[in-house]
Amino acid sequence: MYTREIKTPPEKIIHNGKIEFGTFKGLLKRLDIRGVRTPFAGFPFPTFITNFRIQSSLMFMFNIGSYIGTVDFFDHKVFGFADVVFWNKETGRRFAYRSFMGPRRRFIPHNMEIGFCASFNKKRYIRVGWDHHRDRLSMIFNLKGDSSRPSAQAAFVSHYSSPSMCEMASVLPFPSKRRCSATYIATPQIHGTISLDKTKRSEEVSQEDLDGSALLSINRAYYNLSSVSEFVAATGELDGKKFTFQIFTTQENAVDSDNINSNILCVNGECTPLPPVTITHPFGLSKKWVIQDFENMVDLTFTPTSDNRRDVSFLVMKSQLRTFFGTFEGVIKTKDGEDIILHNFEGIAKNQLLKL
Repeated sequence: MYTREIKTPPEKIIHNGKIEFGTFKGLLKRLDIRGVRTPFAGFPFPTFITNFRIQSSLMFMFNIGSYIGTVDFFDHKVFGFADVVFWNKETGRRFAYRSFMGPRRRFIPHNMEIGFCASFNKKRYIRVGWDHHRDRLSMIFNLKGDSSRPSAQAAFVSHYSSPSMCEMASVLPFPSKRRCSATYIATPQIHGTISLDKTKRSEEVSQEDLDGSALLSINRAYYNLSSVSEFVAATGELDGKKFTFQIFTTQENAVDSDNINSNILCVNGECTPLPPVTITHPFGLSKKWVIQDFENMVDLTFTPTSDNRRDVSFLVMKSQLRTFFGTFEGVIKTKDGEDIILHNFEGIAKNQLLKL
């Protein structure tokens, strides 16, 4: 059975220019990777230049009531984007909203103890906030519709003291040990409301007093000039057990990926580190994806039902992101050898190309 060392979170990821690599259980107080010594080819560029190559993202994935989707923030230094994409699981209808965020000192906080990430656009108010001192994690959006989309509102809240809450972090080479990618995840159980206004096209029903599951994933990395990555995740309840998994792959093969990666499975608050996983789509992105490892812990397929594409170009930067809603089939195994069998279970997948 695959295992890897789980450590206590360090006070700092970067200390005297050196990186603290590993997988950590518990609260990582600061997700800050600035100040790495000579991260690019060993050449001593000024720190303000190397820090500019750090890109950040935040994803809040939710599965509640009839809806599943993601709230995404992207920090590209001089500007940012916030995207909300979700689907009605029963009808398959997609709802997508985007908000541009102009120059700001920082879009995604370094502080993981208390902070928030928000778009304050009057037509696209989106906010994800966390406060360990108040035992609270929340997500709110208030999105104005148009001729093709209804107005949508949601408010979810969760508590870090929940028995099924798991907090993990990983700091891995990206792709060499001169640079790193740091990811913080939390697996909250959420309670709240989601509502959509009636339109000529459909009559969506407001849903209140709902219980559901979520995944909060925050990442910072020193990116190459060109990078392709893929991500699959699911969260929910199966056979009375609350579970969440995330699997991440990139074209940049990191060194020592057997001992350090960001793949994780959490079942009722118990976390299982997963081995490196290969994701392939032999018939194209819109057809069945195959998700497997070499340790017989992950043997899944993901079949897309619908997708949303976001293309952004600004000066020399180009970003392409496709977010897919679909279903998982197969088996994923816990560290105790228990099989979590998925059949037609809804989840999310992402494929991203980033050029700087």
